[in-house]
Amino acid sequence: MSLRKEEDKKRFNSVIKSKNDNKIDVWYSLIDLVELKGISYRSLKYMVKDVFEKYKEQGSIYKKSGRYYIKYTLLDAFELKQPRKTTIYSHCWKSNISYTTKDFYDFEYHQQIVSEIKNETADVNYMETIELDKSNRYHVHMVADYEPKYLEPIINEVLKKYLNSTQNYRLYCKPVQNKACTINYLIKNPQ
Repeated sequence: MSLRKEEDKKRFNSVIKSKNDNKIDVWYSLIDLVELKGISYRSLKYMVKDVFEKYKEQGSIYKKSGRYYIKYTLLDAFELKQPRKTTIYSHCWKSNISYTTKDFYDFEYHQQIVSEIKNETADVNYMETIELDKSNRYHVHMVADYEPKYLEPIINEVLKKYLNSTQNYRLYCKPVQNKACTINYLIKNPQ
């Protein structure tokens, strides 16, 4: 590896480490991952060495007294090609969906909208949370196991039906980048 590439890699790892240090500090051991990911301990032991070598410089994984400690942001690095057991962390989530409204609506109104979205897409599995923002306005976060390009038009139609116009809400519907972080965000503060 050239000197320039090595310097770039060190600088990159240092930036990632500083960003990771500012995030929520949730760490898991391999035993914890057995339950979270639905992967056998033996399989995890085979995977952890490669993950350790790849991410140790970023501070997302470390080894102490013979035990590995893995930051929650790395849970996606532990995936089986053929999952044996499905958990919320190993399910194939494909869409990260969020919407917020211009006006204030109560919790039940948002529940009705989410229910309508689920009825319109009956073959899709969702996980959702309805939460308050700083201005005491409810908004919705969801993940789905279907592609955003199929879901976005349907969700837009349901939102237009309930909120009269696209000017009355903002919709975010994009592919899931990091399943573990998305799931942790959804379960952090259920209403």
